[in-house]
Amino acid sequence: MMKTKAMNINFHPGRDDFIDRLFSFLTNSLPLEILQLKQIRSNVFLVETNKDIFILKGYQNLSKLRLQQDLTASLVRAGFNETYQFYQFTDSPLLFENRYYGCISYVAHNKHRFTYQTQKEREEGLQLLKSFHLTTKRLVPTYKRVIPKQNLLKKWRERLERFKINQAIVNYYVPKQITSELIEWAEVALAGMEKHKIDFESRTPVILHGDVAHHNFIRSTSKALYLIDFDLVSIGPASYDLLQYCNRILPFMNWSLESLSKMDGISEHFHDKAFLYGLMYPSDIFREWNRIIKLNSYYNPARVAPLVEMAVSEFSERKTFIQSLKNKIISY
Repeated sequence: MMKTKAMNINFHPGRDDFIDRLFSFLTNSLPLEILQLKQIRSNVFLVETNKDIFILKGYQNLSKLRLQQDLTASLVRAGFNETYQFYQFTDSPLLFENRYYGCISYVAHNKHRFTYQTQKEREEGLQLLKSFHLTTKRLVPTYKRVIPKQNLLKKWRERLERFKINQAIVNYYVPKQITSELIEWAEVALAGMEKHKIDFESRTPVILHGDVAHHNFIRSTSKALYLIDFDLVSIGPASYDLLQYCNRILPFMNWSLESLSKMDGISEHFHDKAFLYGLMYPSDIFREWNRIIKLNSYYNPARVAPLVEMAVSEFSERKTFIQSLKNKIISY
């Protein structure tokens, strides 16, 4: 009988034996000795074997798994090496309890994790994203039938409408004056993006990452920076990813339009009015409030506190930023 070390198990209500069953499945399915299985988040696990460490990730269906395997392989073949690869340990896919699992190479974290707190890191992340777009621009013809086209205007309209529905709940925590102004900014942004959408449509499409949160940039032990997690990929102009990137980094830049306009990879988009209007849209606030209300987690003070901080404490700086944007648009 194969000897194993004790498992590091994270239990979940109603699924106390899930990791035990998964451990047994992997032991019987893989040509490796499984030493430890640790859950990182839903459907994502860290697997330690007698030969290596890898990430095990579950997908809803085989086509989603195949797309991720093919895309990451295509990225590396096209010269983008700053990401992970999938291992192929078995001839047939790993199917366990109606979910397909892929085995992903593990990038060991540097003790100094990547964040958006310093200008150096913000610029480094931006350049890696730019390199990703330069690579995926060449891959669009291959994947245009299997990766959806991004409709940012539609997505943001729906996000705004959902926030309007949720506004009464948000106003228990955030003054109505603030939420009303946030909605006004969003409506101005969407109207401007619609009017000048040729700025977006004239750009060469790329494969968009879709989730440029800091945790999807991994600093390895060798200090190299990697881009991971392509679950939300779509096809569209690179500026869509850049708008999200700006929204992520601006809180760490005190909402300074001047500082943002000097960043290589973003500065060239400051001549596109659609992009400037897009910077007005409070995507982060709408996204997080809509999510917490959908999950019925807004009764939890620990979950609500950072959202109140985002909406209220940064409001004055964000308002100054919006006015600067309006002045710049008028000047063009």
